[in-house]
Amino acid sequence: MIHKSDPLTVLLKLNSKLKLDLDEQLIYDCYQVQKDHQYDRDRNTLAKVQAIVEESLVENKEAN
Repeated sequence: MIHKSDPLTVLLKLNSKLKLDLDEQLIYDCYQVQKDHQYDRDRNTLAKVQAIVEESLVENKEAN
């Protein structure tokens, strides 16, 4: 029996199960960038994901 899971759901469950305490919105945003550009031949998602992570860090720092 093959069980297919939505990758985003798996990432969110792992975050919870492993108690990583990563912001779910950060996981979603990074996943969405990868999903939106997965078939782009010349994709450069690394820079986009880095920008999302850096923005999240700044927001968390300002909140504390």
